[in-house]
Amino acid sequence: MGLLRRVSRREVVKTGLASAGLMVASAAGLLGSESEPGRGEPIRLEVDPDRTVVEPFLGLGVQWDPFDRYQPSAEDWAIICERMAYCRPGFLRVMGSASAYCLGFGSDGEPRYVWKEGTPEQKARLERLCDILRWAQSHRVDVILGEWGPPRGLVGEQTDPRWPRIIAGCLEYLRKERGFKVVRYYNLINEPNGDWSGNRDYPTWRDCIRGLHQELARAGLSKQVAIIGPDTTGSTGWMEPFEWLDRCVRDLPEEVGVWDLHWYALDPEVLKGDIERVLAEKRRMLEAAGPSALRKPRILGESGMLTGRVNGDQQPRVRSFEYGVMMADYVAQVARAGWQGATAWDLDDAMHLVNGRHAPDPPDDLTLKVWGFWNSQGARMGRPEEMALRPWYYTWSLFSRLFPSRSRIVAVTGPDAPRVRAVAGARRLGGRDELTLMLVNNSNARQGAAIRVRGGFRKADLTTYHYFETDRPADAKGYPKAKQVLRAADLSHGLDLELPTRGVLFLTTAAEEKGRTG
Repeated sequence: MGLLRRVSRREVVKTGLASAGLMVASAAGLLGSESEPGRGEPIRLEVDPDRTVVEPFLGLGVQWDPFDRYQPSAEDWAIICERMAYCRPGFLRVMGSASAYCLGFGSDGEPRYVWKEGTPEQKARLERLCDILRWAQSHRVDVILGEWGPPRGLVGEQTDPRWPRIIAGCLEYLRKERGFKVVRYYNLINEPNGDWSGNRDYPTWRDCIRGLHQELARAGLSKQVAIIGPDTTGSTGWMEPFEWLDRCVRDLPEEVGVWDLHWYALDPEVLKGDIERVLAEKRRMLEAAGPSALRKPRILGESGMLTGRVNGDQQPRVRSFEYGVMMADYVAQVARAGWQGATAWDLDDAMHLVNGRHAPDPPDDLTLKVWGFWNSQGARMGRPEEMALRPWYYTWSLFSRLFPSRSRIVAVTGPDAPRVRAVAGARRLGGRDELTLMLVNNSNARQGAAIRVRGGFRKADLTTYHYFETDRPADAKGYPKAKQVLRAADLSHGLDLELPTRGVLFLTTAAEEKGRTG
């Protein structure tokens, strides 16, 4: 989605969003639109810590872009940084534009960079990017840096070799002069399959990627910064963007170092397990292409729910309890399919404006893209409660903390149950093995589960976290708080659990960390 300027007619038809009723339906109506499946006996699930689905898991990412029009106050910035520290993202995706760092070219043909020739205001804008990179560096979080689209007015054609040249210059400055070694990936064009991206077509994008790869090699950066792609967006009703991945594997086996797709899912795609099905198919394609293709990281570069989007590009469902369940189900399917991470779109409503909208001060109800974990402009809009953590931060941050970067996703076997998903992760920390399980019940019906872990974990203290509409314990700041600790649980023998209604249950042998946000 990124800076989605408009929904093309093709996308409207293909994703089935042409119905005005769907666009304005309430969250409750959307989730209850299909009949709920009945429930019988508890499902029996077996976790096998020795059977790895994917390793390493890279964790969950967050889209954190420089604030432009609406800057957070110093107090709110400190809160944002603390909340991100609690979340412990596996990586960040940070997008901008070439005009933020390059002013053009001198009479000698050399780039004129902001850090050398910019005005104080232009340099301050660049520093807003560096503020994010400083946070990432201090927390050892890798960064995907990139540009929304071809730089209009700065270079000539999209394939103008001066564009990759200035990108390499910017990366040299950030990595070598400023020391931001966490900048490890580069995203050339956001969603190049969309007419909003400014990209002409697949062959043009492919040639741009080749040009960037050559320039990074000339600058000695190709071993330090990997290009990600194709970064396309689509759905099960609009599969062509996913097929760009197949083309990349064929055409750009050396140039692309990280496989990356976007998926803004419709409710039925999550409820029916289509996320897992399609991503598993793509993983098998990579496996068939050979070991080098499968060894490269594979992530969802943007993740979110499309059903319920209104007003051009606002998702009011982020304020709802149900959105937290849907996104937990979504990331469970990503991990189960053998993909290595997903990026939340996005951090804060105030980062982006709805395309084509004016920018009043303060913003009005139609100004900001409503997709964040909070809105740091809420107080200025007369709604200070908007700065509070929204429900989906609860499940996203817990998954991020309990399924961290460099952990393993391990096998969970058992009968398929409609709208029920289980995912397990394992890691070794401080000389001890840790295991975490997330169970998602994405229906309104009660669901029981009998969980058994093969081998080990015979006398494990098990910390549990509940995310149900009327049962989601939190501390004074809104951070998730453990529901209870089950002492000396024998997971090898089995454990009976119950999800009383729609919601998410986390169980982990990792000890609850009191008072830590880092």
